[in-house]
Amino acid sequence: MEIVQSSPTLADSKPRIPSWLDLILYLVVGFGGFFAVSALVGALVKTDQITLPLSLLAYALNIIFFAGTALILGAARGKLNLRDIGFYPPRIDAKWFFFAIAISLALLPLRGIIGVVVQLLAGGTLNGLQGRMDVIAPDGFTWLGFVITLIGAGILVPISEELFFRGAIFMWFRQRYNFPVAMLASSFLFAFGHFDTIGVVASSLVLALANAYVLEKSKTLWAPILMHITTNSFAVVMIYAALAFYPQALQR
Repeated sequence: MEIVQSSPTLADSKPRIPSWLDLILYLVVGFGGFFAVSALVGALVKTDQITLPLSLLAYALNIIFFAGTALILGAARGKLNLRDIGFYPPRIDAKWFFFAIAISLALLPLRGIIGVVVQLLAGGTLNGLQGRMDVIAPDGFTWLGFVITLIGAGILVPISEELFFRGAIFMWFRQRYNFPVAMLASSFLFAFGHFDTIGVVASSLVLALANAYVLEKSKTLWAPILMHITTNSFAVVMIYAALAFYPQALQR
């Protein structure tokens, strides 16, 4: 990855105006395809028990539909310029490399508090968060599960989702409207895509808003990718560490 010393903002570039058909294709194929196939798999499997192979399948579907949509329907069709957003060749300002990691860690407690408060205010319980933990550690603590989940959920899924939500979706809105509209529209779509519980939606919205802001200022997709990787990897490490050293805290 090339680390450069300065970068303009996205507002400095003058891209062409994308069509509404592009957005429809992104949402129908990427968003709709992912949830439709996930629902179909759930209906065919007919089990309430999440296993490591099912978690692997979830990661694969995420990459196929989200990254695939951005790369095939976006980049391959000339609708998304990977160079302009600093994705390929990889480009990131030195200060944003460290800032992305630092801000994502700083946001973790805030996002946690917001998620819990919103969940409780909505009349829900924290038991609803169990489903997300089951996907991350379906078989409890195993080294194989930890390595696979760290690579899948911690690294590959963040790259996939940032390509789709910030690369394709945010940039579509940014090329048509101003930054606040692009930030809000893409962030709410990202949050809706994490509708495990209302608390997870609220927490995801905070991350999405921060990622959109960082992309706008750094003009490289690798900055929000690093934020997303840091967030997800931290969660994976903490859950597996708790399972290894204090399993009573995460009893099912």
